[in-house]
Amino acid sequence: MNRYTIEVENQRGANTNYAVMMDTPEFTGDQEPWLNVWYTMFIPFHGNFDVNTGDDFYAWVGTVPTSPAPGVIVSSGMSLLARLGSEGVPGSTFEMQIIESFPTIQEIEPSATKGSYEVKTGTDFSIPNNTYLVGLAKVNHRGQVSPVGSVAPKNDQSIQVTPKMRFFVAESQQVPGEIVDRSAVERDGAVIDFSGGEGAGKFYATVTQGEDGRFTVEYFDSPD
Repeated sequence: MNRYTIEVENQRGANTNYAVMMDTPEFTGDQEPWLNVWYTMFIPFHGNFDVNTGDDFYAWVGTVPTSPAPGVIVSSGMSLLARLGSEGVPGSTFEMQIIESFPTIQEIEPSATKGSYEVKTGTDFSIPNNTYLVGLAKVNHRGQVSPVGSVAPKNDQSIQVTPKMRFFVAESQQVPGEIVDRSAVERDGAVIDFSGGEGAGKFYATVTQGEDGRFTVEYFDSPD
């Protein structure tokens, strides 16, 4: 498994709270994707922390207390490790079921496309669905599987989920699991993209926030 490291350094001139997010995967269907805070970290001026992750991906289902929107905090429901499809080998497929209002998934015969896993829904929830989410989760710095991106599915839907190794770091007072405005994060935060551009084929990146509040990102083959 490939391992990726992002080193974040605070040269802001003040102690700062940061949020780390993984970009929303590609979802088939026409639902709006939601970006979740993966985890948060307090870093003093001149301090730094490392984000360490790999290309392990978890299919996730959960709930929201109100219609999904920025500021709403998702409730973790259930997650299972997924295998992405490759040439000639289908990726993991999961069946979503609602059991006594709790969202669950179980693995079934694989049929996901290359680079993806798949979640199939039944006829368990009311439409419009403003309660149940499906998406992608990753292991955070505490070893917990935490949602990073999701959509509110429809009944009888097969959703292909295609992750990308693309991340955001931003100043934040938000909490893990909170839905955030992706466009604002991309505009104001650091974008770390190991899936394309300057970061393609790299496994290590440094993110520095300067005194002007702006972020700079540099890529390396390794920490050395």
